[in-house]
Parts: sequence; C-alpha cells; structure tokens
Amino acid sequence: MPMLKFFKRKPKRRDFLVLEIGLERITCALFKQEGGTLQLSGVGRKKFFSQEEVFDATLEALDALAAIVPDFPRRGVLGVSGGSLETTTTIARYDRPKPKHPITQKETEEALNKVVESLEVPGKKIFFSTIANARIDSVKVTNPLGLKGEKVELSCFAALKETSEIALFDRLVAEIDLTVEKIVPTSFSVAKLLEQKNLKNALIYRAGVTKSEFTVLVDGHVAEIFPVDLGTEEPELLPFAWQAALKGLEKGNAPAIVWLFADNDEVALEPLKENLLAFAWNSRLGFGLTPKIEIAEPIHNFSASDIGVYALSQGEVENEAA
Repeated sequence: MPMLKFFKRKPKRRDFLVLEIGLERITCALFKQEGGTLQLSGVGRKKFFSQEEVFDATLEALDALAAIVPDFPRRGVLGVSGGSLETTTTIARYDRPKPKHPITQKETEEALNKVVESLEVPGKKIFFSTIANARIDSVKVTNPLGLKGEKVELSCFAALKETSEIALFDRLVAEIDLTVEKIVPTSFSVAKLLEQKNLKNALIYRAGVTKSEFTVLVDGHVAEIFPVDLGTEEPELLPFAWQAALKGLEKGNAPAIVWLFADNDEVALEPLKENLLAFAWNSRLGFGLTPKIEIAEPIHNFSASDIGVYALSQGEVENEAA
C-alpha cells in the first residue's frame, strides 16, 4: 500500500472534494466555493489498470493532491464509471387521489423508493437513483414538482454496482475520513451538464485506451449507461461495442450526435471520430442517417479529459444553491 503524507485538516465550510473513479484514471480535485464563484485549488491523478488497483491508486492520487494544497476537506462527492456499472429505468404509474394538489418532493420520493425497493439484481446494489422525467395527464415534463394532475408516470432511473465494489467505496471513504454526500455515475452528471446543448437523442461516448462507456440519451434524458472492456487500442472490435450499446433503440430514437470525450490524456479521439464516421450506421443498426460526431472542447479551463470532474463539481454547486 502506498505511503501517505499527513493531511493538515482545517476544513472550510464551502470546500469540497471531487473524487472521480474513471475508466482508467483516478482524479481527486479540491474546490473552493465563495459565493457564486467556484475555484479549483488542486488536482491529484493516478492511472490504474484493473479494479483491484482502484483502492491504492486513489490513495496515491489523494497523496499527490495533499502535496499541492495545505487543507483537506471532510466532505465530497464520488463519481464512478466503468467496472460493474449497470443502469435501469422503471416507469412508476399511479393515480393521485387529490389531483388538484401540487405534486410534492415527498410524493415523488415515496414513489421512487418503492421502485428502488422492488429492484433486485443478484450480487448488485443500488447506489444512485433519481426521477429522470415524468408525464402528468399524458403531458411530458422534466420536473413534476409543483404541478397538478391525476395520472402520473415517473421515469425512475437507478444505477447499480456489484456489492464488492460498493464495499470498496465504503472502505475507501473510511480510510481517508471523508463524508461522501453522494455517489453518482459520472456520465449522468456529464449528461446533466450537456442539457444546455439541448441534445434530444444522443450518445455520450467516454473513450479510454482499454475501456469505454456509452451513455444513451433519449428525448434529452439518460436511458442507459453501458460500460464495455474495449477501448481505442482495439479499433477493429469497437464497432461491436457500438452495436451492443445501441441495439435496443427504436429507429426514432437513433442518436443525432455522438459526443466524444476522453477518459485521460492518452486517448486519441481524432482516429476514433474517423472510425465512427465510417461506421455503417444503416446496415449495422438500421439507422437512416449518420450522426454528427463531435469531440468535446475544454470547459472553463478544464481539459476535455477532466469534463467528468467539472460536471461533478457543478452538481455539488447546484446542491448548495438548492
């Protein structure tokens, strides 16, 4: 196990840590929030090659961060990608006994909890769930809170991981004495970040050298997150991964855009873009048009490979404002 430097802990109320377990790299970033301004104070990184290396690699990334910043916060958010990640979407339908009363957060939480309690996947545990969108009396809405109506359909999105990986997260946060306020699929946060682009049907493609992760957006919402153990080092096999990620889509939900971002700085995206453009979308998947292929640009001084960390930090800011 790597040796750690001692952290001088003087937590500040609005300091928080973003710990992101990517496909092939751990990133630890310390943020300071003052008013509406978010400042990145330091970053520590460490590559890893298997799930067995995640624990030690995270400690090494934190140690690198501790060499840069004098203080270390006690709270943070954990973003995860790859591994045994599995997602599911379940529709909760019910008739409201008091349709003239506004829908409350308590009401949606109770419906979501019932769905979560009903989901049983052997060997896996739910670590994240949310209401992705809803229909109120057949009208589709993004946020049902405060609306009135009788017939409700809530799209309940949940993410699961193998219990051994959840146990690893628990062991990790206990080791570093960190209060993790939430664990989030990083790609879900990236999708939320891209809402400003008004993407309706799209594929968010996180590319690694040996691994990839595909996030399918249908009607502007995350339908599925699909990790695979194939990356850019095997370009001849990647088309099979694209087919697997998209095979269940109806033709009307075919992605109009594939949005590429790199898991780390070793990933070359231009050759991947060319391969996607050359892919036979019609004959292989039955999609009539080739989607636009767009490579992510840096955002607010965050490199394209740090977009996941940036997206997670923005989610934390939204929580503070709520």
